[in-house]
Amino acid sequence: MSFHNVCIKDKYHKNFIVVIAITALVIIALIALAITLYFHRDLTFARLLAGVSLGLLVFILVILLTTISSAILMWYNIPIPTYISPFAKLSLMLLFPITSYIGKALGIRTEDIGRTYTLINNQLVMANTYEISGQDILLLTPHCLQKSFCPHKITHNIDNCKRCGKCDVDKLLEMKEKYGVSINIVTGGSLARKIISKTKPQAIIAIACERDLISGLKDVKGIPVVAVVNKRPEGPCFNTEADIEEVEKAIIHFIKE
Repeated sequence: MSFHNVCIKDKYHKNFIVVIAITALVIIALIALAITLYFHRDLTFARLLAGVSLGLLVFILVILLTTISSAILMWYNIPIPTYISPFAKLSLMLLFPITSYIGKALGIRTEDIGRTYTLINNQLVMANTYEISGQDILLLTPHCLQKSFCPHKITHNIDNCKRCGKCDVDKLLEMKEKYGVSINIVTGGSLARKIISKTKPQAIIAIACERDLISGLKDVKGIPVVAVVNKRPEGPCFNTEADIEEVEKAIIHFIKE
């Protein structure tokens, strides 16, 4: 079962490629500087420092080039090879702050860069095959999915939902009933980490904004995570919506038939 991996050629993707390319050029310039220092310094310590810096910069450049290759493959709807996955994880862990800083300098929002990182992550996760039972799949969703006017508290018990259908919680509960997945509504990263540690899922589908998804992808290790960016028609953290179609496609891909 294939996951929805069609890449829309929108401003998010274009901006991401531009930022990564500029970051790579900066690293290349620093590599040139390190080489110059290495061959024009007589002091042993200076040469050692330049040599270590050169090695580190080359390593970072390899990660950057791998990331930009992934973005270009997505642009043309070509599957990303699974061996790129470790480099993508490193890019997320090490380079996201750098690319975010350069993006801000260019007037590009951090969220735009984060969105493409989540797309790369999802395609790499969905390139693998899984046989996971529904009860071992954890669906994490933010509390802002619930309508602000709803009087029923569902943060600690989603079954308190009265299923009125005015928000997407009802549709997620339908996914729970249909596939047997576990669903938890979380108020932040700390609670999400606590739930993951307690339930020990074999796969996670997380619904959140780009910032929280990137943070979660950094934190979770050894578990495949599909990151679904929420819809925010009324602004951030207020009456948000879930992409139910993407959530169900991820469940179907993970689930043991």
